[in-house]
Amino acid sequence: MTETALLASIGPIADSVGDRRHVLEEAFVCLDRDAEASGLTFSVLDDMDDFASVLAATGKFLPTAFDRKLKPFRARDAAAIVVRDGNGLAATHAIRLYRFGVTSLADHLATLSLFYANPVEQMVRGERLIIEGEAERFASTVDESAVYVGGFWIRPDLRGHASTLAYAMPMAVRALAAAWWGPQISFSLMKRWITDAGRAQRVGEPDVYERITWIRPHVPEDSDLVLMSTQPDAAFERAETFSSGKRRLIVDRNGERQVRTG
Repeated sequence: MTETALLASIGPIADSVGDRRHVLEEAFVCLDRDAEASGLTFSVLDDMDDFASVLAATGKFLPTAFDRKLKPFRARDAAAIVVRDGNGLAATHAIRLYRFGVTSLADHLATLSLFYANPVEQMVRGERLIIEGEAERFASTVDESAVYVGGFWIRPDLRGHASTLAYAMPMAVRALAAAWWGPQISFSLMKRWITDAGRAQRVGEPDVYERITWIRPHVPEDSDLVLMSTQPDAAFERAETFSSGKRRLIVDRNGERQVRTG
């Protein structure tokens, strides 16, 4: 398994970022400084089979969108940020670029082609997805391309007030997506319980759209979902807020906060 340091993984920033390039550059540098001060290392995996192995150690499965066997994608069209510390794996978050061509996100959701190359043959018997209301109206406007965000996990001892990884990780993956692929709408499918305003802001998804029902006989408890989305400008705003010091990566180990001072 090959993990590349975050700063070394960025490469040339997409031309379409334009004069906001410095926002991303400063955010990545500040994140690296914060991570070092907090005893964390941020790295990038672009092999989703390796990411599946990382997630397996947490008890989670690889989200369908990142499974190359179900829905193939081009090289460097998906990546995961993996965080480690002295106690092992600390956090994960992943992104995938979708190109919709002449269709839309709504089309890909309604037909399940967002997750399967050949839905009729690959989906589970009885599986179907119903998108309606605000979610359908919004998703119908998302064409050309967008970034799916998933695979979010934070080790229990670093959740809540123990760290600000719940803010830093969504900021980091969207900044990486912008650096690689240019400004993009990002989206996730979330369980309804995560959609209160405060929680949605913390995980970097300010816009919530009702309603999606994903019927999967093998996971009946996860059928009631919403579509959550971040506009491109919001991703840059969060990166700028982070690099300005208004928000920082903080880890509270045994009541002792660790932050960058420079």
